[in-house]
Amino acid sequence: MIEKYSFYEYEVLPSKQYWVYVIYHPDYNPCLQSVIRESDEWYDTEQEARFAAIGHIGLLENGEG
Repeated sequence: MIEKYSFYEYEVLPSKQYWVYVIYHPDYNPCLQSVIRESDEWYDTEQEARFAAIGHIGLLENGEG
């Protein structure tokens, strides 16, 4: 399920026995071509991946990440 935080949309997805996130470009519809960041790490829970995505969006908004 695609979620929104600030101007960005992101998705938390299961990957084998872990969770990952994908952040989409805010100016385009979420799709494979509009992915701007994927998590470099795997997370044990969906909630951990969600918090990491939100943290990464915060970095993007500050010109980092």
